[in-house]
Amino acid sequence: MSLSLPTRLSSAVPKIILVAALTFASVAQAQIAVTSLTYGTLVDGTNSSHGGLTFQEQYTPVSTVTTAHGDYRFDGPLADSVTFRRNTSSSSPNNSTVFYQTISGTTTKPLGNFDSTMEQVMLSNNLTEGLRNPFANGTSAQASNIERIDFRLSNYVVQANDALVFFDLENTGNFGDGFRIAAFTGVGTVNGFTNAPTVYANAGILVAPDSFGGPINSPTNGTSGSFIRATYTSGDSLTGTPTTANLGTGLNLVGILIRFSDLGLSAGTTIQGFSLMAGDVPVTTAANLVDWNNVTNFSTSTDPATYGNMDFMGFGAQISRPVPEPSTYGALFIGATLLFLGVRRYRRDHQTAA
Repeated sequence: MSLSLPTRLSSAVPKIILVAALTFASVAQAQIAVTSLTYGTLVDGTNSSHGGLTFQEQYTPVSTVTTAHGDYRFDGPLADSVTFRRNTSSSSPNNSTVFYQTISGTTTKPLGNFDSTMEQVMLSNNLTEGLRNPFANGTSAQASNIERIDFRLSNYVVQANDALVFFDLENTGNFGDGFRIAAFTGVGTVNGFTNAPTVYANAGILVAPDSFGGPINSPTNGTSGSFIRATYTSGDSLTGTPTTANLGTGLNLVGILIRFSDLGLSAGTTIQGFSLMAGDVPVTTAANLVDWNNVTNFSTSTDPATYGNMDFMGFGAQISRPVPEPSTYGALFIGATLLFLGVRRYRRDHQTAA
């Protein structure tokens, strides 16, 4: 007896679901190292001079990253804004220190684009620049009063396997510094600032030091680039003349991928964004993450050599999504083929019966 179309299709569906389930189950792990990446086409603009530096205005987009979860691309939503929460009553300076990759052998020619604010750096997705120890407190010029960085994603609905990717600039032989990340689900007024997180989904996770991958290519296609450090003294503004220092070569990019499921968020959950903070923020309750001026939870003496030494490259503001595996394409093809053959059989049987 031949099966009807609904019966034939229903018998095929469980097999397709099983293939998908096995595929997803094989990558059901926590945050994981980025092992390699691919770049797109270089965009080379007109040089511009600011604060004694001549920016080459070059941008090479990251196309995909490779991890044990598979390849991920960057075509999800970009954060609406990035806000730096500073405890201005602390003794730490109201400074910002930025990394710039430079033309080899030079100290005044950054490769990337000029960004006038710290927010623009973190929205740039440009691996030629980043933030030097933003959570490090203290009295040195490179210290900062930044306690938290908020990425706003208005009413973002999490999709299965959506992820965030972050890059750190490390000395050779090191594999990333630790930090805490948590997603927030409510916004309102906190400490006089509107659109600040008021409710966190949970206390987030602590990304452990040395959990990133090994050295990966910089936009110049070398694993070791030439960098300078530039310190600005006007809060989030990068329009002044910075104090610079040559960091030389021997610095590597390392990366890590964090899925929203790692943050305890299931597909279909609506969030308002996520926050980055130092690794010494205590693991207590989600409510403790709201007030960045609460020194019990956000220490104003975060050590730049331990919990305050994470360097965030100008990345992480755009949602990353998996590149479908060939097996996924195969399952879709099989499903489409079964549907096509089933429809043909259904029509033929009905024509014969008529």
